[in-house]
Amino acid sequence: MKKALIAAIVAVALIVFSVYTMYNSESPNSKTDSSISITSDKNNASNQTIEVTPNNIKTKAIDFNLKDLNGNELSLSDLKGKKVFLNFWATWCPPCKAEMPEIEKLYQETKDSDLVIVSVEIGEPLNTVKSFIDSNKYNFKVLIDPDQSVATKYNITSIPTSYFIDKDGNIVSKHVGGMNIDQMKAYIKTLDK
Repeated sequence: MKKALIAAIVAVALIVFSVYTMYNSESPNSKTDSSISITSDKNNASNQTIEVTPNNIKTKAIDFNLKDLNGNELSLSDLKGKKVFLNFWATWCPPCKAEMPEIEKLYQETKDSDLVIVSVEIGEPLNTVKSFIDSNKYNFKVLIDPDQSVATKYNITSIPTSYFIDKDGNIVSKHVGGMNIDQMKAYIKTLDK
């Protein structure tokens, strides 16, 4: 009886610690202390809060090198000088699938701008991902992270998760969960500040 009680207390403590850690980590090596509030009624989103790192704190995005659906390699450092919307997702994830048409709309509106949309599919085989992207006619850049090494570097604990990176390669904000195009645009505006 005593051992069961101790085991239950330890289990509860671990759960509390895990939840605390998850809710108090915003981006790799940084804390945020300012926010911008936006409101949108599309896709049942309302009063969303965008967390933005203060100008005096620079958190460099972790560089990586992954292959796209055609086997071409891309490094995040190749995109220096451009704004980057970095999105982590998987084909089996319902919120990811719901967000994809919004990302495609954003891509179509911004494809000739200095914004680069990079979606990183984590943990699935190339043929599964390619079939999903082709059948939905998505045109934004898709990279494959088969061993989830990049997702691990970015502390991805749930998907979709998106990072917004400025032209100098600094993480400006992070969003966990699906977004609509208005929310994406609000985050992108923070990259100009």
